[in-house]
Amino acid sequence: MHRRGIARVAASAPPPGTTARPAAAIVGRVPTPLLPVKALADAKGRLGPSLTPIERRLLTIAMLEDVVAALQAVPGLGRPVVVSPDREVWRRADAIGCRVVEEVGTPAGLNASLATAAVAARAGDGAGDGLVVVAADLPLATPGAISRVLEAAAAAPVVVVPDRDGGGTNVLAWRGPAPFRPAFGPDSARRHLALPGAVRLDEPALALDLDTVDDLRAVAAGVDPASVTGRRLRDLRLPARLERAG
Repeated sequence: MHRRGIARVAASAPPPGTTARPAAAIVGRVPTPLLPVKALADAKGRLGPSLTPIERRLLTIAMLEDVVAALQAVPGLGRPVVVSPDREVWRRADAIGCRVVEEVGTPAGLNASLATAAVAARAGDGAGDGLVVVAADLPLATPGAISRVLEAAAAAPVVVVPDRDGGGTNVLAWRGPAPFRPAFGPDSARRHLALPGAVRLDEPALALDLDTVDDLRAVAAGVDPASVTGRRLRDLRLPARLERAG
């Protein structure tokens, strides 16, 4: 998972158009999921030759909804925290039950944004029992796969779920005593696995992050047709379009 970053996170008030909720309802003594979502205007740019900007936006939101639904179906997880600079993402995240943390652009990057968002998410109720950073573009994610990450995290301070190429990190569970210092970016799986006590967990349902046309074909072949992403692919007639494109 690689997002161009934005580092100062404002959490003192909810973003405009979203609903304020007591901080104590956000993070208890349970792992807290963090989902970074870049600005929709920049989302899925590598699909540009095949999808229009509006289609890329719709697909990005559909995948976010599916990942959030999978997280919300896992017992023992805190309320998901969506970190984004995009107001449309804020509104949709709030509507589906997420806490919204605004990401404000600076050069420091995604890792600083996530670290600051983790502090903001925990602020209302002391330190929760760990964090789980989950890419928002994992349309094959299931509650069972996420539960297996949590099971691994019960025995290891850091759990790394790499992407299907093995270089990026699609899920990062962090329960160790060390301060939360994610290292996303190119070849992030290697850096995360070099952390003390880190373990690798290969989960096929969490390995496919959608970035390229080949990824899109793999998603179209394997996605749950009843999921939001599955319905969106059909609405956009993407399976037929991809078949015609060869």
